[in-house]
Amino acid sequence: MTDPAVPQHRVDLDYAETSLGETDTRPTVQTSPDGAGLVVSAICPRCFGPTETEYRYGSPGTGVKRNIRSRLAARRTRRPAGPEPDPVGSEAHYCECGHIHPGQPADLVFFGCGASWRVRGAVGRPGSGGV
Repeated sequence: MTDPAVPQHRVDLDYAETSLGETDTRPTVQTSPDGAGLVVSAICPRCFGPTETEYRYGSPGTGVKRNIRSRLAARRTRRPAGPEPDPVGSEAHYCECGHIHPGQPADLVFFGCGASWRVRGAVGRPGSGGV
């Protein structure tokens, strides 16, 4: 049975690279099976298909790879304790619903509607059932 609050997956929607900006999607965040990253599951806000993406720790865009000068400078200029960086809200998410939408380029390595978005107010911690 499907959740009546979630619209049906629009598989007939044409592929279009579309930035949706910040959205109120409520992802589920889990630790990846091998413990080397996070798995973010959500509903695409454009085609409403279920999408799941794994973000590996230390991947580009996650902010954990810095050169030695940056690390040394960070040690010298310790900031006061504050909120931890948000690994989910700081990343752009892409539709990976697994459906080949009409007009999708043949050379893409994933299947989806072409939408990208950021999660507004996310607190991406493993085990969170939503944000």
